[in-house]
Amino acid sequence: MRRFLSLVVLVAVALVWAPADAIGSPPAVVSTEPANGATGVAPDLPQIVLTFDKGMSGGYSFTGLSGGWGGQWSQDQRSLTLSRPPALPPWSDGTIVTMVLNPPPYLSFGDLEGTPLGTYSFSFTVGAAVPGAPTVVETAPANGATGVSTSLQSLVITFSETMGDGVSLSASGPWLLSGTTPLTWSADRRTLTVSRDDLPAELPRSSVVFLVLNPSGDGFGDPAGNPLGTYSFSFTTAAPAPEDPPEVVDTDPADGARDAGRFLQTFSITFSKAMQPGHAIVCDAGGWDLDGSAIAWSPDRRTLSITRPQDDRLLPAGTTFSFVLNPPGSQGFVDVDGNPLSTTSVSFTVETPSRLIKVAPEDSTRDFSWPYYLWIPGGLEGSTALLVEPNNTGTVSDVEQVHDSSALSLLGWRASFAARLGVPLLVPTFPRPRSHWTVYTHALDRDSLVTTMEGIERIDLQLLEMIDDARQRLGALGIEVPEKVLMMGFSASGQFTNRFAILHPERILAAAAGSPGGWPLAPVDRWQGETLDYNVGIADVETLAGIDIDPAELRAVPLLLYMGNADTNDSVPFSDGYDQNQREQVNRLFGTTPVERWPHAEAIYAAAGMNATFRLYPGIGHTISNQMFDDVATFFTGHLRPSRTLAVRKAGSRVAP
Repeated sequence: MRRFLSLVVLVAVALVWAPADAIGSPPAVVSTEPANGATGVAPDLPQIVLTFDKGMSGGYSFTGLSGGWGGQWSQDQRSLTLSRPPALPPWSDGTIVTMVLNPPPYLSFGDLEGTPLGTYSFSFTVGAAVPGAPTVVETAPANGATGVSTSLQSLVITFSETMGDGVSLSASGPWLLSGTTPLTWSADRRTLTVSRDDLPAELPRSSVVFLVLNPSGDGFGDPAGNPLGTYSFSFTTAAPAPEDPPEVVDTDPADGARDAGRFLQTFSITFSKAMQPGHAIVCDAGGWDLDGSAIAWSPDRRTLSITRPQDDRLLPAGTTFSFVLNPPGSQGFVDVDGNPLSTTSVSFTVETPSRLIKVAPEDSTRDFSWPYYLWIPGGLEGSTALLVEPNNTGTVSDVEQVHDSSALSLLGWRASFAARLGVPLLVPTFPRPRSHWTVYTHALDRDSLVTTMEGIERIDLQLLEMIDDARQRLGALGIEVPEKVLMMGFSASGQFTNRFAILHPERILAAAAGSPGGWPLAPVDRWQGETLDYNVGIADVETLAGIDIDPAELRAVPLLLYMGNADTNDSVPFSDGYDQNQREQVNRLFGTTPVERWPHAEAIYAAAGMNATFRLYPGIGHTISNQMFDDVATFFTGHLRPSRTLAVRKAGSRVAP
């Protein structure tokens, strides 16, 4: 299985901020070891070496490595050697490591004159070296280039040999890619030109563009099928001159957008230059509560975020919000060079009316004891799939409203994710009672399958009833969803998702379980000569719950299991998660921490022939990163019916965990 290391860890020593009037040409990276695009890298790689074309000041900042890699500069200050911490476990074969030097706004790599290195990225793959595989020999713009023209129309990639038909390319920043992006090969198929989708518009100033070739490890390859090693590069567009006034270069939601989510809490504005602390903004339409909003600048002082009060109110459907920056007579927005922003208006419109339905047990002929929420994106019709995320309050309470409010809040966080996929979303309001605290309903633990407490018995079957009730309601609205659903969850609800998918594979189209409680349920009866009962494995589920799992159906279910390698959240030590015998068994067979157990779980799933992908993200603790959300979205999209009618869109994909 391939794994990916996301761009999340920042390590910096003596952060050096280059002054605005820094002189001289920026330094450049001469080489990296491993090289960009290298394959066959040792899992226990002891060092990474970065070499520059001139002496450097001694500071550094980068992302992509976890575990506290220490840095040592050479005597001439031109090479930095990063050494692997002794306690850091080796990478797994197939792991893709991507490092970014000077990720904005942290520009600590700089020369002796204080001129910062342009943002530079490179990637390498652990294990599985391919003899004779093609390489990238040049890109235009070059990796780490600065001052790139904002009118740049295309980028050019040159390979070491003739290439085959495969193409796999991802971009972030202002460079747009789509299924219709113009791609042009040279006659010898060694040079690829990638044109912009949004011509003739100019790129924003001072913006970093990231490109990754073969981000999943395959796509580009030579005619013999030898894949290019994952290769990344980045460049920065030209900055405005000191005398140039600042401009608004981006907003989120985008200026003029007509599909802003009703759960939107934060509106952000990005400027072409670093700004002074002040601001002057009015909302002249829509009624955004600016007085009650929290207003904050990003570290580089180019992005202003305006977060409305956390009062659980939805934005009114179809409403247009309009803002005026520096209204006539005001100069609150001023750049660091003293130039005021001209009066600027931006606006966005909330999506067409989505539907939020709360279904109570008494409103249905189905057999469930608690309400559920069903959110339907505006304009959805035809065939799609239902996305289910079990609720996870994070604590016990005998007050039903506590769990109900938590479920509604979760639905608010996930609505934009569901809209991105073009699917309706179901969230149950199952309780987690204090009076029966060992029954960990939100994790679908062993006690949940055997409890006879009224209302919480067999919540897995209750959820199936909710799903069928929702399917019927959606059908009445002209939205067809199959019996099999998409399911996702994180932490306790990740455990629920993982366990539910194994117990009821016949009802799962695809499932993504994040940080599943320290141990993902093993889909086997025995391992290393020991019987694995539920919650460790599935040896006794037929006796326990009357469930006869079909092995063929189980192996067919697409599963994505993911976690951060800095995640220490573990339910195994606690009595509401595992009993003493199971706790001892898990720790003895698989290790005492979630990360230590992870490769054992992957090995069991592989031995069982499961259709499962395991991913471990460096530097991530017990949270969901943007890269995780993107990977889950890509995973689900691959299993959705192509006939769904709501377009999958990137806008609004950045949802909070």
